[in-house]
Amino acid sequence: MEIEEKMKSAFMPSLMPGIYLGVVLIIYTLILFVLDVDMESSFKYVSYAIMAIGLYMSIVWFRDKQLSGYISYGKAFSVGFYTGLFAAALAGIFTFFYVKYIDTEHIANILSVAEENMLEQNPNMSDEQIDQAIEMTTIFTSPIMMGVFGFIANVILSALLSLIIAIFAKREDKQVA
Repeated sequence: MEIEEKMKSAFMPSLMPGIYLGVVLIIYTLILFVLDVDMESSFKYVSYAIMAIGLYMSIVWFRDKQLSGYISYGKAFSVGFYTGLFAAALAGIFTFFYVKYIDTEHIANILSVAEENMLEQNPNMSDEQIDQAIEMTTIFTSPIMMGVFGFIANVILSALLSLIIAIFAKREDKQVA
């Protein structure tokens, strides 16, 4: 069994679950947008739960359908990681289009909140200092950068979740050959 498990690559079988997970995360984001829910509200934690459930389902599917019900911790982690990687790539691309074409006010809202926070933390800032800080913030809130940062954040989140989920999803073959 162990040789069979090592032979099965987790990369390609994780593609479709990763795409499904990415689509579900995109749909959830669009629902929040349509309902005019602030993306920084506590509803963002629901997306973490969606990610965890999607990763768990992907690992269990791979274990049961591809490996006859047995999977090591490392293989379970790699399935979760690759699933999260594909979902993060899709979500990162979507983030670019979302910020650029769907929620065109998103960046302006981020910059407005950033300016308010700067003035709140340091009320003695000059207009020049505020403009310079906003200019730096603008660089990191371009649609491309938001897509890239979203991708990186989702890869890190899915890796951490996969480390935890793999503990519960692994199932070692205890039979002696």
